[in-house]
Amino acid sequence: MMRERTMRFSQDWAKLNDRVFTTIRLHKTDAKYLPGQEVSVAGPTKRLNARVLFSFDSKLGSIPLSFLEYDLEAKPGEKRKDLLNKLSKLYGWLDPPEDSDVVTVYLLERI
Repeated sequence: MMRERTMRFSQDWAKLNDRVFTTIRLHKTDAKYLPGQEVSVAGPTKRLNARVLFSFDSKLGSIPLSFLEYDLEAKPGEKRKDLLNKLSKLYGWLDPPEDSDVVTVYLLERI
């Protein structure tokens, strides 16, 4: 049996209360999580277990604005550029991500 891995979240997102939720990962150095793998989800105060249902790699520019709005819990009026800057800050990147950057999108289910 594989050792349980921890997927860290920078904040206690409201989406972590959903039965099924997503995350966009920009970590180029992180090992990937595999479908079927169970992970421990850790926010600053929230802790839960989840199973990876699905994952895919995509260029950031191919991810629809509506998905970015959901995943990053957009505020009214936030534009694509604002959301990409938010994503950049979450990961501590000095430069905003480019549309050509490849990200991994994970779909997880609470268990």
